[in-house]
Amino acid sequence: MISASTFCKVYSSFWKSVAPTTDIFVRRLNLGHYVREFPGMTSAAAPIRRGFINEVAFAAFCQTANDGVGWPPGGLSPEELDRAVSYVRSLPIRRETQGDIASEGGLAPEEVVDIDEQRRRLLWMFLLNKPAGSLLTEPIFPGCGMIDSCKGDLIASDALYEVKAGDRLFRSIDVRQLIVYGALNFIAKRFKIERLGLFNPRVGIGATMSADDLCFEISGKQSSELFSEIAAAFSSGEMSR
Repeated sequence: MISASTFCKVYSSFWKSVAPTTDIFVRRLNLGHYVREFPGMTSAAAPIRRGFINEVAFAAFCQTANDGVGWPPGGLSPEELDRAVSYVRSLPIRRETQGDIASEGGLAPEEVVDIDEQRRRLLWMFLLNKPAGSLLTEPIFPGCGMIDSCKGDLIASDALYEVKAGDRLFRSIDVRQLIVYGALNFIAKRFKIERLGLFNPRVGIGATMSADDLCFEISGKQSSELFSEIAAAFSSGEMSR
């Protein structure tokens, strides 16, 4: 079995076959068809540490969201920060750092500022004025065929989001990850997901659209048709790289 992220990266021929207009959609999205939620962040943190910082920020956000803290949630305490760092370092394969040595050592003051600002933006985006219980962090999707079980980033109401905090715009692989999770959920029917979204707290931009609209943009198919096709490929294992 392979991970969902590996499938998104490695099987480029398959993706060109089932979703041939993904790159065109992403280029158009990055030309301004996103929503500017915040100004872009400026950070003094070393670029080599950004992946680790992003992981810790997301873990700290999840902790606060899952603790049910009222609004406003307040700043990140040293204890919460330590807990987030310990959690990220305990992961066998991290979402962005992939176990890189850049995750070692203590956090510099500028890195803590970066983490706290990302956490604040995530909380503002997904918790402010939202109904209680409408946010689920790190939803688990059962595996299927050659794809192992995996965790998404979050589900807000009926929208599945991928959070990407690199100093960049969106990429085709970000959309592929959403589609893989959508296909796995289409099979398992574990969550009600009607919309798909991307959010980058560092750049300050987001985009959300219905699953049907996104699938049509990248493949010319309704979500049920595209998800079924991808699920069949998972089960058969017959696909080209």
